[in-house]
Amino acid sequence: MKTKPRARRPPRGIRGGAPPPDVGLESELEVRTEDGARLSAVVLEPRGPMCGTAILAHAMFARRSSFVRGEGGLAEALRALGWRVVAFDFRGHGGSATPDGGDWGYDELVRFDLPAVAACVRARAEDLPVIVVGHSLGGHVALAGLATGALDVDGVLALATNVWMRRLERSGGRWLVKSALARVTEGVATRLGRLPARRIRLGSDDEAGRYLSDLFRASRTNAWTSADGRVDYLASLARVTAPVAAVVSAGDRLNCTPDAGERFARLCGGPVQVFRVSRADDGSPAPDHMQVVTTDKARSAIVSAQAWLREQLAPKKARRARGQARP
Repeated sequence: MKTKPRARRPPRGIRGGAPPPDVGLESELEVRTEDGARLSAVVLEPRGPMCGTAILAHAMFARRSSFVRGEGGLAEALRALGWRVVAFDFRGHGGSATPDGGDWGYDELVRFDLPAVAACVRARAEDLPVIVVGHSLGGHVALAGLATGALDVDGVLALATNVWMRRLERSGGRWLVKSALARVTEGVATRLGRLPARRIRLGSDDEAGRYLSDLFRASRTNAWTSADGRVDYLASLARVTAPVAAVVSAGDRLNCTPDAGERFARLCGGPVQVFRVSRADDGSPAPDHMQVVTTDKARSAIVSAQAWLREQLAPKKARRARGQARP
């Protein structure tokens, strides 16, 4: 880091109340949440002048390695564009642990995990923009956090992001498939206490039964809310004034179809721009739900989306710089 942080009370998420540690070109970071979860993260410095920090939030059944995949990964592409990258694992995924070693719910990701990482990042952001690049789960957790005031970031790049709700899915046939899959998945996870995604080769990480019940409740009730019903995440999206760039792919035929992804993003109250991928960058068919992140097939759309976000955030950056220049 170029400058050391000023002595002050540390924000949420910094382990043990210590001041933010300096980081090098690549370093490991542990973030503690308010409820005691330990989140594992990696920090990658930009290759060139820094434009801001991008927090990479992964999808369900996945971990941060979906972004950090060597020279061809999305993390490296963002570094080349000037972003400091912080890729982390949600609790119960990768190297991250829950407070008591037990299960977890969706609300914990919204209220504790992503806000803790963002607070830690903000403390070392050098007055530059902080955005979340969220894939699927990571995208709607970011929007729910912004909508409820739990999250402090300047913008969101949502990749293949929506919530399975009837009001967002216009195709009756596709909805029958989605609702059936949701019921079966939730039922198995409830009986076993988790969904063994690794065993059935659905992904790299298992998911807790309580989390899946929380998430798929929306498909049963047509309402996206907190577990206790007190917070209506869907209605609160109108309070999101930060810019949102959404990337959706024609090859994503079930999890987040382009129409459903766009309808979801446009519920936000601030500037929204949707980038549709009709063909892969190499001319092959458009990438599927995971390939949007794990391959470079949608890379040009993602690069355009981050460029649009930078344009949206440029006036805010300029105002911040003018304020610092005042005597």
